[in-house]
Amino acid sequence: MNNSLAWISWRLLMSRKTLFGGSAPLSLLGLILGVAALVASMAVMSGFESTLKMAMADVTGHVQVVKRSRVPDDWRELEGRIRQAEPSLVTSSRFVFIEAVLAREGKISGVLLQGVDPDRINQVLNLKGRVVTGSEDMAEPTDVPWALIGKGLANRMNLKPGDNFRVVVPIAESSNPSSFKRQVGEFRVRGVLDLGKYEWNERFIITSLPAAQTLAEIGDRYSGLILKFQDVDYARKASFNLTSVLGSPYWVRDWRESNENLFEAVMVERPGIFFVISVIVFVAAFNISSTLFVNVVQRFKDIAILKTVGLSRKDIIKIFTIQGLFLGMIGIVGGFIVGLILCVLFSWAQSHLGLISGEVYRIDGIQVNVRLIDSIAIIITTLVICFIATLAPARRGGQLSPMEGLRNE
Repeated sequence: MNNSLAWISWRLLMSRKTLFGGSAPLSLLGLILGVAALVASMAVMSGFESTLKMAMADVTGHVQVVKRSRVPDDWRELEGRIRQAEPSLVTSSRFVFIEAVLAREGKISGVLLQGVDPDRINQVLNLKGRVVTGSEDMAEPTDVPWALIGKGLANRMNLKPGDNFRVVVPIAESSNPSSFKRQVGEFRVRGVLDLGKYEWNERFIITSLPAAQTLAEIGDRYSGLILKFQDVDYARKASFNLTSVLGSPYWVRDWRESNENLFEAVMVERPGIFFVISVIVFVAAFNISSTLFVNVVQRFKDIAILKTVGLSRKDIIKIFTIQGLFLGMIGIVGGFIVGLILCVLFSWAQSHLGLISGEVYRIDGIQVNVRLIDSIAIIITTLVICFIATLAPARRGGQLSPMEGLRNE
């Protein structure tokens, strides 16, 4: 019986009186645009979050364990303690951060050097997929230390793979800590990277740990360990655990911590944007409701005949309710197609028109991400709204008596 009702509902819907007549096309178009707006907006929000997340994990590792003092220690012993506390640890690498000034062709820029063990850099960091030009491999021997630089810095300083540049580091005098001397280091560009964050692209340099230690004259000292786990989303839990295990001599931070405010903002704004744009779907669904009301009036004779041949009031209500759900599914399919087209246009616009300002949003490009959970939420929300919107016209059709319908004809 339910299959028969669905077939009757579909035949009545596809007639010229219903789907192709009156305000039905415009109502359906409004529903498609509402769903498309939901798909595109959620994809951009999810893309912003995932783009920032992968940038943090790729460039700074999943977790960083930073030493709070300059007291030398055995980093292998520290790695063993971490692995004992967190068996899911894949690998680790020593690192050091150095603030310096890059000078070239009469231009200067403040930069941040990150020195990483050359033998482990590709195991703890994911830089291969971020290469714009050149290579991420710094293992090839050279007389000048290799360096990987952000694309913004490369553009400003007119640097390309194979070019040499110099950085200057102020180092405190051992005899008089209030005075400083200049330490100049020379590096050769191995690759230009898109590091995912605007400020990193503008001032970040990655080099080998020995080269950074030599430049800063710190011997074998290091800032801490970069950790990589089997699952990037496990990093936060591991960070909390290691904080309690390692104690006060170490500061443990995961990839999310340095941009906690941005991630929290996305978490708060996502449901708000979803609700606001859902209003478009809500309005479009009730335009469909008015279309079905008109359809009920136009179908007085058909309803009367259906009741005469034995269909009950509930069956008539089901027929018009199914019509509304059919319209909802058409709107969902059309909306997802248009929404995906909008996502493609957005990706094109941000790459060709500079749609995203890195100075404002911290990132200058978003990889749109249509998540399954967002898609399910959009489908369920749209169908529920369409179902509610069809109840009134369906009840009106169910209340019609066969005599009334035939008399109006």
